[in-house]
Amino acid sequence: MSGQRLQKFRLMTYNIGGRRDLDSQPDAISQVIGHLSPDIVAIQEAADYQDADGTWKSPMGEVAQDSGSEYHVHFAPSLSMREHMDVRQRMFVHGLFNDWQDWRLGNALLSRWEFVRLGDPSQPGTPRNVPIFRTHLYEGDRDTEPRNALVSRIGAPLLSPFVVGVHLTTLVGERDRVGGPHPQPDRVEVAWALRVQQAERILALLREHVTARGEVVFLLGDFNAAASEPCISSVLLGEGGFERLSPVSDSGATHRGIGEPIDHIFVYPGDRLVGYRCWIADTPLARQASDHLPVVADVTIAP
Repeated sequence: MSGQRLQKFRLMTYNIGGRRDLDSQPDAISQVIGHLSPDIVAIQEAADYQDADGTWKSPMGEVAQDSGSEYHVHFAPSLSMREHMDVRQRMFVHGLFNDWQDWRLGNALLSRWEFVRLGDPSQPGTPRNVPIFRTHLYEGDRDTEPRNALVSRIGAPLLSPFVVGVHLTTLVGERDRVGGPHPQPDRVEVAWALRVQQAERILALLREHVTARGEVVFLLGDFNAAASEPCISSVLLGEGGFERLSPVSDSGATHRGIGEPIDHIFVYPGDRLVGYRCWIADTPLARQASDHLPVVADVTIAP
């Protein structure tokens, strides 16, 4: 690496619990992001809504503004009241009787640099929202919830890395819950298979135009999977050649009730990664803000 100019980034992935939008802590979320001061943030379970007068209310915009940093923000819905209305989804019913025209849940990206075109980083662009899981009908539960990959490219100096934010499927009954039933083996097997399928679709999405060309990719999100699960160990690491950034305390939890990280940061290709430090931001404020803890990484990349 001698003689090369290196690029440093602070990356962060954070599930902010948008499904609990009525009870969420946007001020606390802003403070968490502001304190950690990342360059790029992948957000899961972000939400917005359109009121009776047609005005969009965007907590994500407020979070970015109140964090004290200059961020470019893009929100991309996976689920919407207008498209997927089902009476078993609490927020849809709440929105209906509060005269909302729409309520949406999905992924978001925050970046200190502007978003550029995926195929031409010399031009301003917009992130793209790509489906990676669909059922025939959304039935108001996590088992049938659509899942997307939010694909972007940022105009950072020296190189223009791709940034992909994801939130993979989890199924009812696949995990221990405090005071609840034990995992159901058949549900665990189905959930693992679904996440393998979704990870393979991410690789297929990126293969020809991104990874085969040796472009730098930051893949961040709530994978609902431990590092040993096949969607990560076999697909992303083995088949895909991504490198997972292991937190300093890799045995720490990023979600309440699950004993090891399920939120992860990956970098491709590994030989462009000069070094990194990764950690789980476990603070009283972070525990107040969401049922997930942020994962943060300082990375150094060779251009």
